[in-house]
Amino acid sequence: MTFQWTENMAVGVELMDEQHKELFTRVNAFVEAVLQNKESVIVEELMKYLESYVETHFTLEETYMKDYDYDEEDTDIHLKQHKTFRTNFQRLKTEYQRKGSNKELNQKIQEHLCNWLITHVSKIDKKLGDYL
Repeated sequence: MTFQWTENMAVGVELMDEQHKELFTRVNAFVEAVLQNKESVIVEELMKYLESYVETHFTLEETYMKDYDYDEEDTDIHLKQHKTFRTNFQRLKTEYQRKGSNKELNQKIQEHLCNWLITHVSKIDKKLGDYL
């Protein structure tokens, strides 16, 4: 199973789209590593990348929302999704640090990343992109 960026995922804001593409590339590498039983090699790399990504990318989106007077209700929904991702990511990261790489945890990470990313980008970020 590959997890590829497609043009229908584009939100129409160049920097956001570039960052999303990179995230898709990283998550896809993780998915492929899990399928090939090589996930322990890249889990830590992915976790470090995501920690940085979360702050860099979410800050960009949150700055856009503030600077362009994005709808208050839509901003609240968007910010809540960012907060939920941060919370879930920290929980998974803590579990990874305690237990190390294992099939069950790697599957949880994969499902969380894939489901959240597809849903968030295709709905919430697209709405922001349309506004901008």
